[in-house]
Amino acid sequence: MNFSDLKPQIYNYLGFRGVGESETTDRLIFESLGELEKIAQFNYIYRLLDSPPDFLKKEPYASYLSGARGVIVSAMTLGLGVDRRIKSLSRSDMTKAAVLDACASAYLEARSDEFEKTLGDDLGYRFCPGYGGSSVEDLNYIFELLRPEKIGISLGESNFMTPAKSMAGIIAVGKKAEKSCENCFMAKNCRFLEEGGRCYTWEKK
Repeated sequence: MNFSDLKPQIYNYLGFRGVGESETTDRLIFESLGELEKIAQFNYIYRLLDSPPDFLKKEPYASYLSGARGVIVSAMTLGLGVDRRIKSLSRSDMTKAAVLDACASAYLEARSDEFEKTLGDDLGYRFCPGYGGSSVEDLNYIFELLRPEKIGISLGESNFMTPAKSMAGIIAVGKKAEKSCENCFMAKNCRFLEEGGRCYTWEKK
């Protein structure tokens, strides 16, 4: 994994939109990513379905899956060790804790992207409940299908996952599309594009 490729997304997670990079932040980012390589316990569970279950037949999932021949339902995590480290740092160094938190989010996305490349070469981008006007409550359906408790992920009453650095979502099969504004069906109503950036990395267009 090329850590330099993750920097724009990490700056985005830190909220540094339109702010130039700094040597101090860069150093903390590379230190944090190096630490994540040691403490993260990446795990991924998925299920390939020939047709979408009922909860995916509504918008915006229906538009996302239009033309697909199947769907992968998935969940992934970095494990509790990362949560514990962020919590520990928050008591002694809030700056490092914030950077590690942002790095962990970007790292989870990157590790998931890498794993998904092994599942096929005709996949869309990952779409998670909460994106594009969808409801985070739909995580409950994903948990019913996958039972990601088997890899240590639980879902609380407020639809927050534990470990915090976990995700769950869907991937269109037979409808290849990289993460890009051109391939996004939500582009017409995107607040990031309105501000001159992108949701998956903050870079002025």
